[in-house]
Amino acid sequence: MHDRARLQRSTACAFALLVLGGTALPGAARAQGSSGNPAPANTPATASDATTAATAAPAAEAAPPVLGDAPTLIPEVNVQATAWRAWQPTSGYVAPVTTTGSKTDTPIIEAPQSLGVVTRDQIDDQQAQSVSQALRYTAGVLPEVRPSNRYDSVFVRGFGGTGSSAAYVNFLDGLRQQRGISYNVPGVDPWLLERIEVLRGPASVLYGQTGAGGLVNLVSKRPTEEPIHEVRLEAGNYGRVQSLFDFGGKLTEDGEFTYRLTGVARRADTQYDDTTESRIAIAPAVTWRPDNDTTLTILGNFQRDPEGGFYNFVPATGTVIANPRGKLRSSFFGGDPNFDDYERNQASIGYQFERRLDQVWTVRQNFRYSYIDSDFKALSIRTVNASTGAATRLATQSFDVANTFALDNQAQASFDTGPLRHTVLFGLDWARDSAKRKLGSANSTAAFNIFQPLYYQYITPLTIGAAQTTYQNQDQLGLYAQDQVAFGKFRFNIGVRHDWATSETVTRSTSAHTSQDDGKTTWRTGLLYLFDNGLAPYASYSTSFLPNAGTSSPARGNTPFDPTTGEQYEAGVKYQPPGFNSYVQAAAYHIRQDNVLTTDPNNALYSVETGRIRSRGVELEARASLADGLDLIAAYSYIDAEVTRSNGTDLGKRVPQVPHNLASGWLNYRFNEGPLRGLELGGGVRYVGSTYGNTTNTFKVDDVTLFDAAIRYDVGAAIPQAKGLELTLNANNIADKSYVASCSSEVACYYGNRLLLLGGVRLKW
Repeated sequence: MHDRARLQRSTACAFALLVLGGTALPGAARAQGSSGNPAPANTPATASDATTAATAAPAAEAAPPVLGDAPTLIPEVNVQATAWRAWQPTSGYVAPVTTTGSKTDTPIIEAPQSLGVVTRDQIDDQQAQSVSQALRYTAGVLPEVRPSNRYDSVFVRGFGGTGSSAAYVNFLDGLRQQRGISYNVPGVDPWLLERIEVLRGPASVLYGQTGAGGLVNLVSKRPTEEPIHEVRLEAGNYGRVQSLFDFGGKLTEDGEFTYRLTGVARRADTQYDDTTESRIAIAPAVTWRPDNDTTLTILGNFQRDPEGGFYNFVPATGTVIANPRGKLRSSFFGGDPNFDDYERNQASIGYQFERRLDQVWTVRQNFRYSYIDSDFKALSIRTVNASTGAATRLATQSFDVANTFALDNQAQASFDTGPLRHTVLFGLDWARDSAKRKLGSANSTAAFNIFQPLYYQYITPLTIGAAQTTYQNQDQLGLYAQDQVAFGKFRFNIGVRHDWATSETVTRSTSAHTSQDDGKTTWRTGLLYLFDNGLAPYASYSTSFLPNAGTSSPARGNTPFDPTTGEQYEAGVKYQPPGFNSYVQAAAYHIRQDNVLTTDPNNALYSVETGRIRSRGVELEARASLADGLDLIAAYSYIDAEVTRSNGTDLGKRVPQVPHNLASGWLNYRFNEGPLRGLELGGGVRYVGSTYGNTTNTFKVDDVTLFDAAIRYDVGAAIPQAKGLELTLNANNIADKSYVASCSSEVACYYGNRLLLLGGVRLKW
């Protein structure tokens, strides 16, 4: 329970490339044959216009609702009149509308908060092999502190973590992806996703238990009326081979039923010795649209990972701390092939339902049931003799199973009161997580030296029986309300929520039966003004909460801990020049997280809730997709995260693994005319500043600059008979730089990903 609480809780170089020129209207960003539906030119749109269009026009022509009159500021998107309309395909790198920030389809330019969207086109161009990799070029996000394709652990605005305190990407289609007790954490292959949305800052007012830094919401691919037929075959270094497919379109001629079927199969070695990864995943989806006012989409997902790849660590000595005996290779494996293993199975089925009752009221329901199990075994280094290299290791094995449910009911009303235009949202959501775990651990007796590792040793098997079983049930019930108000060019947002969270844990080994009840009210508000020239300054305030499992010491009454709470002040400016498919946002924020668990000064075996973490910073992000074939992204983040209240030695120290500076830039260009027509070139640079490697800040991890590149050739542009055939080649970390991504302690450092080459053939028809 204590680890579970920490896991839930945790979430110079300036670089800004703000290119806004060009002659593109939004629809011309992608060359013919790219994914997504092109958007028409900018046109004025209002909420009443959208309502009329949805009622009177065919479904495919309905425009997303806009909160007020903002002529030419907001690109109109060609989407279908289905639930969660903003999550339909978007062409290029600029997504003008998002649902994650407000649970309504709201133009990003009108939202008084910082939001980021990674589109499907960006994921494809950069060939991201995990969700973490797809977030490399997103402001405020540090995605690969512990690089692995097993779990996606990220920091947002300085809040995150690794190990037992990790903040995993845990929202899918607006619902929480719940997990098991220990190592049973879901992961989603990026090929199954339409986009990834990042909501920066506290988000409890809509989503309940979340960290103060923000959340990452994964959006599944959905059925479309536009036919989709695509197959990919890809291969790369480390023996990587994979096949992918994506099919979709109408099931009936009138479009009442549409479908999507997406799948991937992959097998690869890794840069680490004696470690492989493999995956099979498939995601079917069907949409039923009996009329323009009713939509039901059923979403399924099955993913099997027979081999979970590498998720271990190396000591600081011999990596970031010099050792006279040399340096550990980036392929170093601290476990043993005779013992280490990870296998995971996960499946889910759910639906999204929307019914427009009249021109005022719309009701929605979003539901998902998920199952996940995992078998985890690992030898992990615990101590190292820096002089000799002799290490002790802990053997751990865990069998985890979890059955989870998530339900979100919404009622939305759009109406006017005098000059005020309202979009009011009422919601009641519920989540339940029923988990069982068998866990065992013991110190390994097999001798091990980090500079002369000996593998394939006999590792004493762990005995795990019924006595090592833990059962845990967690429930959350939330009631929320939100009003988005448009008054002329002002946009005002206010929301409030109350949560009831319960947790019950039974541990067989100690016959302990603990339960905990928490309740908390959170809220947020924001104000934004839309200038005619595309500028939109804003300010906002928001709060968050996360329950803390466990109790204080007997001397303090064994009282349950209060939830960790957070609050954020944010101010910024957005810029979306009329007539151009580009977008810039800048934000400054101050976050304070209270009731963080820290060591009890009277008993080091227990904790007290007196800790505080402060994070403040500045973010810049620019995106553009222009008519001449140019797509670009630029991002810069300054993060100052510090422990400002604690009973431990971390008081006044920077949060480990969090750099002061993050910067990235990506440019992609397509030749649409001339002898090079069909050729597409991309390149990117990523900078991660230096970080501290432990809570006491006694050693540092060096900064690093990495380069990526991409080449893509549309064969059909030169040979009409080969229409739909494309050749691709991507290289990540093209200099093959060996580096340490981060350290969380003296024995827990994580090597970054070396050079990954991936070539492929794509066929679309």
